[in-house]
Amino acid sequence: MKRSSKVLASALTLMLVATAFVGCSSKPASTVTTGTSAQKVTINFWEQDDDKTQKVLDDLIKDFQSKNTNITVKRTHYETEELRKQFVSSAQGGTGADVVLGPNDNIGTFATGSLIQPADAVVSADFIKTLDSKSLDAAKYQGKQYMIPDRNGNELLLIYNKKLVPTPPKTFEELIDISKKLQADKKVQNGLVFNEVEPFFTIPYLAAFGGKVFDDVNSASPKPTLDTQAVKDWMSFAKKLHDDGIIPKEANDTVPDSLFKDGKVAFIVNGPWSFGDYQKAGVDFGIAAIPSINGKDPAPMSAVKGYLISASVKDGAKKDAVKKFVEFMNSKDAQLKMVASHNQLPTNLEALKDDKITKDPLILGQKEQLDKSIPMPIVPQMRAIWDAMKPVQQEVLTGKTTPANSSASMQQKAEKGIKDLGL
Repeated sequence: MKRSSKVLASALTLMLVATAFVGCSSKPASTVTTGTSAQKVTINFWEQDDDKTQKVLDDLIKDFQSKNTNITVKRTHYETEELRKQFVSSAQGGTGADVVLGPNDNIGTFATGSLIQPADAVVSADFIKTLDSKSLDAAKYQGKQYMIPDRNGNELLLIYNKKLVPTPPKTFEELIDISKKLQADKKVQNGLVFNEVEPFFTIPYLAAFGGKVFDDVNSASPKPTLDTQAVKDWMSFAKKLHDDGIIPKEANDTVPDSLFKDGKVAFIVNGPWSFGDYQKAGVDFGIAAIPSINGKDPAPMSAVKGYLISASVKDGAKKDAVKKFVEFMNSKDAQLKMVASHNQLPTNLEALKDDKITKDPLILGQKEQLDKSIPMPIVPQMRAIWDAMKPVQQEVLTGKTTPANSSASMQQKAEKGIKDLGL
């Protein structure tokens, strides 16, 4: 008995000494805690989802932490552009987020700066097999699987007020006729509304005129192709909608939603992220593909959204924690809970077969538009394209420049923007 007590005392002494040495380790206190059977890890998780989806994320995080008591997930919300800027600045200093949930157009910028690592180097090969292959392809950059996509779509489509328009138009010519009749009957203020500030909301029409933004998006150095007749035709189309009063004289990011929810317009071009707000406002709406123009289909830019893993995640315990977190958040049950908030198609193969997807017209109804969409270029040069289009589009709509002069101006700004990015 005495011998046993001595042995126990010696063992306790060794444990205390070992604890003291671990406590002096160079690892961050937030990453490793001593005196437990498992290392305690904190995952800094950044996202840019809306309020409704943030609540679902918090519920999932709480569930994940209850199953992994040694892992703490700290969620931080940023708006889209702020998230991009904050991650770039912090990651360059080796701090900031461990995991980022955001759109795939971040991949090019983050990967080029070596700020993220291929996700398939962290998660398991068996887990990758549970996800839709097309979604995975959209989340690759230069052949590497940098992102684990959790939703597919992010596409714009036509949303219509069923009380004003029982059946959606198939052509834009029909949409304009319907709009003019409703305006003449004083049932609506305008026929159509969308965010007239951001070119993301007008670029679908560029494809209907045969235009594109790069010569070869798969090239190592894609060149902008904006100084074309297609761009002039695209801007002429937008200006005519504006001048004819089919769309409002001014509509930023908040005006379109307000007009549609108040029943002052029949149609809005927006994405699945808006469905929840319209339902909450009591609008009886339907969805359809954006109508054709002169027999040619507009092509919104579709995208996947998903999880990116910082290049700073190197420690074994942190990698293991991140692996568990990303795989948990993209399980069938987790993705279905997320779908209820963001209204986009999940990427988990089992979730795609679930009745919550196959029997929901607002989810399944997106397929027609997705089939007509084009993948969002995830090359870093795309940032310069948006920045070049935005001011020129505004100048055209306000009459400060003409559609005929718009294409050369966009091209010049895009080339300068790409040069300023050092690409």
